[in-house]
Amino acid sequence: MHNLPKFKSIICAAIAAGILLPGIACAAEENWSGFYGGLALGGTYGQSNPDTVSELSQYFTGDDPVVMKSRLQRTISGSALSGSVLAGYEHTRGQMVYGIETDISVMDYSETSAVGPVTFNTNTTVDFNVRTTVETNFSFSIRPKIGYAVGNWMFHAAAGPSIGYFDYDFRYSDTNAGGAGNDFSKSTLALGISSGLGSSYKLDNGWVLRGDYVMNYYPKVIDERQSFVRTGFRGSIDHQVDFESHNVRFALIKRF
Repeated sequence: MHNLPKFKSIICAAIAAGILLPGIACAAEENWSGFYGGLALGGTYGQSNPDTVSELSQYFTGDDPVVMKSRLQRTISGSALSGSVLAGYEHTRGQMVYGIETDISVMDYSETSAVGPVTFNTNTTVDFNVRTTVETNFSFSIRPKIGYAVGNWMFHAAAGPSIGYFDYDFRYSDTNAGGAGNDFSKSTLALGISSGLGSSYKLDNGWVLRGDYVMNYYPKVIDERQSFVRTGFRGSIDHQVDFESHNVRFALIKRF
């Protein structure tokens, strides 16, 4: 979590350089209309902020949920390399460029938060451990876009829906009843929003170089209630997990 401000500063500097440096050049107006496709490589910083809580029950009594709350809601974050396949269509009207773009992105993101052993306040003989893992390796986005062309350069902003695939794994254990654990796992598709900023430079023969920043946010990756019975007592944990990613990419694109 402490790396996020530094990461965002790098992103802002890269975007500013991409926008300001080419702006000093003047060139004849270019036509950006047509279909295109390409490949992008980059890096992804991902972060989840769980709102998971244990519920007051037969098993979790007294201030157990209060003690567990901060441990269940630890931020999970990390980085991974990413690759994307891009395809879209653009239409030029004067210096304005309108279009729509789809992309399929893959990555190997897997991060874990592990906490424990922590002693319950109400029972100094019982410790608990929590281990939470969030994984994602696929997303699909459709983003309407609007751009402004200056000679061989074009700057754009885009936003639209996104679908991501996630694996979530949670393990709770304590020293009550010999340290038995309670696992909860789920693989799911989540609906979110994708937005981005970028700049492109047109080369010869329909080739284009692009740099962009894309943010994806999924508000409900997991929204499930886990129930269990241990030592004859019922307990439950309410899992609510989001995910956001910040992606910096460089792409080679072919226009048709």
